[in-house]
Amino acid sequence: MIDQSAFRDALGTFVTGVTIVTTYDTEGRPTGLTANSFNSVSLDPPMVLWSLSLGSRNLPVFRTAKAWAVHILAADQQDLSNRFASRGADKFGDLNCGDGPEGAPRIEGCAARFGCNAKFEYEGGDHAIFLGEVVDFERTSAEPLIYHGGRYGRVMPEGEAPSDADTTRLLSQGYVMRTPEGLRLSEAGAAQLRLLRQIENG
Repeated sequence: MIDQSAFRDALGTFVTGVTIVTTYDTEGRPTGLTANSFNSVSLDPPMVLWSLSLGSRNLPVFRTAKAWAVHILAADQQDLSNRFASRGADKFGDLNCGDGPEGAPRIEGCAARFGCNAKFEYEGGDHAIFLGEVVDFERTSAEPLIYHGGRYGRVMPEGEAPSDADTTRLLSQGYVMRTPEGLRLSEAGAAQLRLLRQIENG
């Protein structure tokens, strides 16, 4: 028997982006949620997938949706991520959302956005897996928000010095260590750097 808590912690060592997925319910009301279970599937045709817990209150909405959009959040959109992850929050209250070409609510200021026609749904254990065909996408120059080990983070551009807060966090997490010559990557930090470069290069 696998320990679910330990399994979740192990999965948390994989660095992911953070997304908000949006659609409309059958009454035309906007619906959205935060998800990091996003992945590319195919280039031809262009397809992506994401998954949602079978216990989610939003599951019936996405099961009947004809289109939805995945927004990859920018590094300065952590508050937006928290809002869309919270139950009972007025998620769209102060957002000036138009629609993308696919017909799903559009959130501004994201690192990237993929507007999709809903194609397939599969059940995988305790989650539903939604597969969509991308009909429109956009990309900006914004740095993406990332998630690792239960915490938000950001990609550090090459050559940029970390802030004091970043340095303290990296030291506490064991990714860097102090030496007489200064800070240097630990083995764990070097492994994370290799992983980030692999993700960046596809």
